[in-house]
Amino acid sequence: MENHNSIVKDSEERKVFSLYQLSRSIKNALESKAGDSSFWVKAEIAKFTLSRTGHAYLDLVEEVNGDRKAAIRAMLWRRDYDRIVIELGDSAGSVLQAGSEIIFRCRIRYHEVHGLSLEIDDIDLSFMLGELERRKAETLALIKKDGIQLRNPAIPLPTVIQRIAIVGSPGTSGFLDFVHHVIKNEWRFRYEIEVFESAVQGADAARLISRAIKKAEMKSPDVIVLIRGGGSPLDLDCFNDINLALTIADSSVPVLTGVGHETDFSIADFVSHRSFKTPTGVGDFIVDKSSSFASLLIDIATRVGSRSKTILHKQDTLLKGAHITLRDLPIRLLNVKKALFEQLKSDLNREALRVIVKQKEALAGLASTMELLKPNRTMARGFSIVRMNGVAIRDAKSVKTGDILNIELHKGQIETVVK
Repeated sequence: MENHNSIVKDSEERKVFSLYQLSRSIKNALESKAGDSSFWVKAEIAKFTLSRTGHAYLDLVEEVNGDRKAAIRAMLWRRDYDRIVIELGDSAGSVLQAGSEIIFRCRIRYHEVHGLSLEIDDIDLSFMLGELERRKAETLALIKKDGIQLRNPAIPLPTVIQRIAIVGSPGTSGFLDFVHHVIKNEWRFRYEIEVFESAVQGADAARLISRAIKKAEMKSPDVIVLIRGGGSPLDLDCFNDINLALTIADSSVPVLTGVGHETDFSIADFVSHRSFKTPTGVGDFIVDKSSSFASLLIDIATRVGSRSKTILHKQDTLLKGAHITLRDLPIRLLNVKKALFEQLKSDLNREALRVIVKQKEALAGLASTMELLKPNRTMARGFSIVRMNGVAIRDAKSVKTGDILNIELHKGQIETVVK
């Protein structure tokens, strides 16, 4: 009985609130303290949702080294959301997304059912841009300190670029502009193009671009072209990422960048082999490089052709001269030989006549001599020929007594006997 009485007594002494009463009390306490005051708050958007009614709902967090310190819900009424989107302009998509850190003006709201939340009515873009520039300056200083910007430009660029690896987002205006300039070039140069698709804005864009560059590098193209059309500084902030800069710098293939508009300059541009103001600028560079090489070939061909014509003309002149020489020289040589032959013929005839005359004279002398030496002419001078048996006797010892000899005189013969 004592325990039962104690419980009844405690129940009578305690004041019990309903959940609604408690929630209402919290709401009244907050409203009495904060009222309709506004506060500037810095937080990171963990989740962003745009409803069909045009209201925006945000999950806001604060984290330190990965440890979540606070979290709260927030909302943007449609009228405030539409106005802020207009004020943010091109940066709206980059600001109002998960992963974006913002400074915003808000009022504290508490609802009996939905609990504590923040009602946002303004966002300070200048803070985000200032943070972006601060991080960019820190990254730039680190890159300059280690000389990272000198690595990729040290790779020789091919004289003619033919195999192109494109890293970007197909279907975007910058991507299409580049492809159109390269494929539809006025010179009708043909290029081998391979696309490595990647997001080019957003919280995960830098990592995806780095991965695409590494995949492209494995294909060993002549160049890797990183392109993205114009956008707000926040849209282009992924190109200031230090890890992306290291990927570009350490690539074994020259990386050409064409990111944003003419006034934009990113860390990716700084560490690339060569940067261009727009995607179209990269395309023009590649086509102009091919055109310059083609012009060089045409100039060489023209000079070779001109030189060849000069040499051919010279050789033609020499050949014509040789033709004339070959045609006239035999005639001249023949005439010379003919004249020499005629001279030899004349000399031979004259010499032959002289020899013949001389020989005739010699023969005549011999004939005269032979005529004088004839036996009958000799015998006419008183000589005779003694023969025995028809053989002339030259030695008296060759005859003996009794031999019959025949003596031939100039006129007549005498036979006698040796005694």
